[in-house]
Amino acid sequence: MMTSPSILARFRRIGGSVAIRHHRRLSSAAGELIQTGIDEGSGVALLVLNRPPANSLSMEMNEEISRSIKNIDENYSKVQSVILASSNPAIFSAGLDVAELIAPDPDRLPQFWNSLQQVYIDLYGSRLATVACLTGHAPAAGCFLAMACDYRVTYAGGTVNGRKHEPKIGLNETQLGIAAPPWMGQLLVRTIGFRRAELSLAMGTLFPPHTALEIGLVDEIVPSDTEESSNDDALQALLPDKMKDQMMQQNAVLQKAYIQATRFAKVPPQARVASKMLTRSEHLEDMIAKRQHDTDHFCGFITQEEVQGNLREYVQKLKSKSKQK
Repeated sequence: MMTSPSILARFRRIGGSVAIRHHRRLSSAAGELIQTGIDEGSGVALLVLNRPPANSLSMEMNEEISRSIKNIDENYSKVQSVILASSNPAIFSAGLDVAELIAPDPDRLPQFWNSLQQVYIDLYGSRLATVACLTGHAPAAGCFLAMACDYRVTYAGGTVNGRKHEPKIGLNETQLGIAAPPWMGQLLVRTIGFRRAELSLAMGTLFPPHTALEIGLVDEIVPSDTEESSNDDALQALLPDKMKDQMMQQNAVLQKAYIQATRFAKVPPQARVASKMLTRSEHLEDMIAKRQHDTDHFCGFITQEEVQGNLREYVQKLKSKSKQK
């Protein structure tokens, strides 16, 4: 099946004429929702999700993720791989911002959904090899962000911020009284297989690290007692200055993600991207072709009174749980 020109257009920039910069360069996205570190010498960049407390995906957050990916894609031709991490060691991303879903603005709602679709297109279809650094939980659309990457590194568990911590990952939307959108559910099917995905979507299962590795939802687990490696200086140079201290809790997992990112960066990019698109172009084209239908379906579903009631009940449970702490 041929890949559409619209999808491949950004891949053709691999051989572009942007000047090589061997020094490390740090930048931040507008509003600081995404912090970015770039090293054209190693060919690796770092995108840090930075919307406290849980990196929930609002329309603005989605737009910033897409903008940051495109910025690296279009302006740093020597960068071949990107690490996607979180400023919060306990949470990668909690998923969609429920404020976008409860009593939604009818004009904003389709724009919000379109921004999430765009993240799928830009992240899943990027010429960049992407590595998700998962020290924290990745439920629902947080799991989607991780699955849209090329490689996922997680943490076996230990102590984070003085508390016992074991990160979990999965599409748990049914536990909120909603359903994962078809393209997101199908991404899970392609990642872990039909039967496991069918059951986990129905039950809203969140998988602990070793189960996630066993079923293919993550690719690597970093033990809690892993020692620092020799690539620490290179990794530290990628971290935004204002975030270095808070991200040190993720150092071991970041190091493993960095090692994989450098491996990706050494693969001839034309071959790597062509291989990537062999498995992904069909699904990206399907999203583009059905985008309006998907938007209409989502907006119709999420505004049903029963679904709105489920969301309100979920938020109330969160508030009650928070008061008990």
